[in-house]
Amino acid sequence: MLLRNKRKLLSVLLTIVLFVGVYFVSREVKLQYISKNIIRGPDQESSTIQQLSNLLKTGNNDDNYNTGDQNRIAYYEDKEGASGKNWESIMPSMTDPDAKKELGRASWKYFHTLLARFPENPTEEERQKLEDFVQLYAELYPCGECSYHFQKILKKHPVQTSSRTNAAMWGCHIHNIVNEHLKKDIYDCSTILEDYDCGCE
Repeated sequence: MLLRNKRKLLSVLLTIVLFVGVYFVSREVKLQYISKNIIRGPDQESSTIQQLSNLLKTGNNDDNYNTGDQNRIAYYEDKEGASGKNWESIMPSMTDPDAKKELGRASWKYFHTLLARFPENPTEEERQKLEDFVQLYAELYPCGECSYHFQKILKKHPVQTSSRTNAAMWGCHIHNIVNEHLKKDIYDCSTILEDYDCGCE
């Protein structure tokens, strides 16, 4: 009798493990498909900026997107505006590089976690709230020159609010624009939802 119950319990546990495994594999395949075919597009040789611009262009035919080194966003080339007091930020410059790095790491973690928790099927009101929040987040970012750069990115690449996946992927690719400029490694966006899952219910 005990042997039969143990076999049933083992069978139930194996079935649960199998279903959980299939769920996570199918979710990973979906995210990789979105990342490779929707966000990145079929041309894997394109830079992150080129890929994002092709996805997020909002109808304006801006010629700032060429291949090679010319595809850096124009605000990075505007050194006078970025280094002077002309940026569109109410915050002062942050001159301590260590403080700037620490703030950046904490801010990106918060930003990605927020986007990974956004509703999967948001209402129009929720979509507007996220859009407003991201704009205010950029304007009030405590590092003035960073705030300026972030606002410039938002002008070229408006926040995507149609779903949790789109918001999280958008945030990841925005981060990769910054990573590319800073000559840091490009993040694999296909795992962004799992990487910033806070375990909350």
